[in-house]
Amino acid sequence: MLPLLLVGGVALDNGGYDPTTWGWSTLLPLVILGAALLRGEARLPGPYGVAFLGLFGAFTAWTFASVAWSEDVAQSVLEGERLLLYAAAGAAFLLVGRKHAERFLVGILAAITLACGWALCLRAFGGPGSYDVVSASLGATRRLAAPLGYSNGLGVFAAIGIVLAVGIAARRRSVAAAAPVLVLVPVLYFTYSRGAWLALGAGLLAAGLLLRPSVPRPVAIGLGSALALALVSVLVWVGGPLGALRKFSGAGPAVKANQSSRLLSLSGSSRAQYWHVAWREYAAEPWLGSGAGSFQRRWLRLRPAALPVLDAHSLYLETLAEVGPIGLLLLVALLSSPLLAAFRSAAPARAAPAFGGYVAFLVHAAQDWDWELPAVTLAGLGCAAVLLLHAERRERAAPSPRRRALALAAVLALALAALGALAGNEALASASAALDRDEPGPASSAARWAERLVPWSPEPLRLHGEAELSLGEVGAAQHDFRRALAVDPADWESWADLALVSQGTARRSALGRARRLNPREQIPSVGG
Repeated sequence: MLPLLLVGGVALDNGGYDPTTWGWSTLLPLVILGAALLRGEARLPGPYGVAFLGLFGAFTAWTFASVAWSEDVAQSVLEGERLLLYAAAGAAFLLVGRKHAERFLVGILAAITLACGWALCLRAFGGPGSYDVVSASLGATRRLAAPLGYSNGLGVFAAIGIVLAVGIAARRRSVAAAAPVLVLVPVLYFTYSRGAWLALGAGLLAAGLLLRPSVPRPVAIGLGSALALALVSVLVWVGGPLGALRKFSGAGPAVKANQSSRLLSLSGSSRAQYWHVAWREYAAEPWLGSGAGSFQRRWLRLRPAALPVLDAHSLYLETLAEVGPIGLLLLVALLSSPLLAAFRSAAPARAAPAFGGYVAFLVHAAQDWDWELPAVTLAGLGCAAVLLLHAERRERAAPSPRRRALALAAVLALALAALGALAGNEALASASAALDRDEPGPASSAARWAERLVPWSPEPLRLHGEAELSLGEVGAAQHDFRRALAVDPADWESWADLALVSQGTARRSALGRARRLNPREQIPSVGG
């Protein structure tokens, strides 16, 4: 029930992308952890599990530490809040005993199938938020994205489910166990996600390798030769390595209504530009990075085209750029520990489905922003937890009373932090929604409450200023925008708002600052 409620619930809540989701989804595993500790049912994880949790704690601490040098403090705090969700879920996942690991995987598969079934229903019967990424072509359809809100994220979500379904069916030697693929494969196709198909292939190959099937040597040689020939043929077709690089750097084709040519394209859909800016970000701050979550600000300053991008579309490169080599080392060690555990498993056949699903997640995270989509990451972490469980060789010991007390104190502290984060994020969301509805009064009240809860962010002050401006209080709005800039002088939106309520030299100065921070944004130059 834990993966079904957590992974499935987050998936149906816009994939967990919005910060307002992180509060309840962090509290759920923390409540389970606290209850297990109070009832004396919690057991110490094995060595790999201890290493995994320790590295998670270290990476989370380093992310929060980057607030000290970050170019975007508010976003760095949000990155840390999301990591609290992942750490709490990982710890709760490890409460599962090894004998229940396969049922736990079935829970993840059920959650993925539920979300993908809902996606197919939306495609069949229509509904708001069914699609994203509309092509400019009149004959183009739209890519399936709901309920996660992002087509590539939904694609890899389905791909992980396919690997789990096929792996469980192969281990049980039951065709019926593979029934979820009847839902998952159509969803994967209608996302038109090339990266998800690549992740699926990597996951199935990884699961097969762990199973170590007894394939006759001539058959193995034949399969290897066929694969090598296929790769060489593709390289010749695209004009060699340089041709492949040129195609990757080009724009992606539209998604046509009656063909799937996009699936055969080698275009990186602007990823070359994202990665180039991320590398420049790292080169500028090679030791510590520019702070967790700061990629968007560098992108706004350096982007070659007016693309509204928030993330570098590569977990590993973005981590290097934002929290430096130390952060990347911690992340790689964290994500590698389940892989090492997989090869220590006493029952590789039982671990194979989880291994394949986890590899699919890692491969896709290298080329997209899965880390910012908790539904996908929680599914991947669930697979990782199963690998850690299968690596345990002895019975778990109960923690000592002192360790139980320390663990309970930590759970309580994290729960209070999650509640505070939930209140702050909800207040910000309420203020923004009220402004969108043209209700400045409620927006002003919510923004004032958010200011108390998240004093490190300029957003409450900026939203309050916009509410005051809607009420005609220009002087009060100007005061709020200046206070927002005192909190964060690099917030281009506050500079643009300040220009709107200023005159003469002050207006020109504010416009100049906004345009330096975001040179490709069409910021109107109005007034005197």
